[in-house]
Amino acid sequence: MEIQRVLIVHRKSLYQLYIQEHQERSVKRAIQRRDPAALAMKQSHDSHARALGKVAEVLRRFGIEHDARWRAQVRTSSTKSFDLVLSLGGDGTLLDASHRVIDSTPLLGINSDPSRSVGALCYGGPDRLAGVLRGLLEGKIRPTPINRMRVRVDGKEVLGPTLNDVLFAHECPAGLTRFDRAIVPVEGALAARPGQRPAPFVHFRGSGLWVSTAIGSTAAIRSAGGRAMPPRSRKLQILVREPYVPPGDLPPPGVRGFVDPGDALVLINRLRRGMLWADGVHRSLSVSYAQQVVLDNHPVPLRLVLDR
Repeated sequence: MEIQRVLIVHRKSLYQLYIQEHQERSVKRAIQRRDPAALAMKQSHDSHARALGKVAEVLRRFGIEHDARWRAQVRTSSTKSFDLVLSLGGDGTLLDASHRVIDSTPLLGINSDPSRSVGALCYGGPDRLAGVLRGLLEGKIRPTPINRMRVRVDGKEVLGPTLNDVLFAHECPAGLTRFDRAIVPVEGALAARPGQRPAPFVHFRGSGLWVSTAIGSTAAIRSAGGRAMPPRSRKLQILVREPYVPPGDLPPPGVRGFVDPGDALVLINRLRRGMLWADGVHRSLSVSYAQQVVLDNHPVPLRLVLDR
C-alpha cells in the first residue's frame, strides 16, 4: 500500500472544551477540590497532546506528509485526496471520522489515551503506529472491508454511512416508543407500507429499537441483551428495548433478530415526535408520524485497519 499523505482526524479533550474554551465554573471548582474524575480530565488532555505530537513525529520519520484537523472541521470531500485517514482519540473519534469516509480511503484508529479511553475499534496506542505503518507499506497488514448501515427516511438517505448502530425512540427517553416493523427484500423496501401485501408488519411498543452492524454488535445492543457477531458479517441485528407485553400475553415475534444481506428493515413511526440517532448523540434526525424509515447495508463498506 502506498502512503504519501495522511489526514489526522483528532478530538478535543473534555478539559479543552470545558475549561479552555467554555470556562465551566463547576468543572473548575471540582478541579480545585481535587475531584478525581475532574482531575482525570487534565491528565487525559495531556495524554492526548503528547499522542498528537508522537503521531506527527512518526509520520515525519516515515517521510509521510500529513494534515491534522479537529474532527468537526472534516468534510466528506476532504478525505479523498489522502491515502489514509488516521483517527486520533477513542472509538467516538473513529466513528466520527468514518462518517466522513465515503470512498475506499482506509481508516486507521489510534487511541490517544488507552488507559482512560475506550478504543475497541482502534489498532492501539501511539506506540504501535510505526509498526502498523510499516506493515501497511509492506503489504503485510491490509484494511478489512467492514459493513456499514444505510438509513433512508421516505426514500431519502440521511445521517450518512453508519458504522456501529442506530437507535429509534421517542424524543424523550422516558416516553413510550410505538412503531410498525417489517423485514422485506431491499428492492421492494421503499414501497412497503402497512396494509399492503406481502409486507408482514408487526406493531411494537417499548423504549425504542436498536439496529446494529456486526462491528457495532459489541457496543450498546450487546449491553441491552443482544449478541456479539463476527466482525465481517453483513447481517444487521435488531433488538426492541424493554418491549411492552400485556399481562398474560407472549412477546410479539421479532423482538430480537437479524436482517440478512439483500433484505431491509422497514419501520413506520407511530409517534408524533420520533427520533433517530446514528452512532451516538451527534447525528440525529426527527421523524414525524407515519414516516417510513428503511435500514439496510450501505453500498460502500469501510476499509478499516483492525488488529484482529
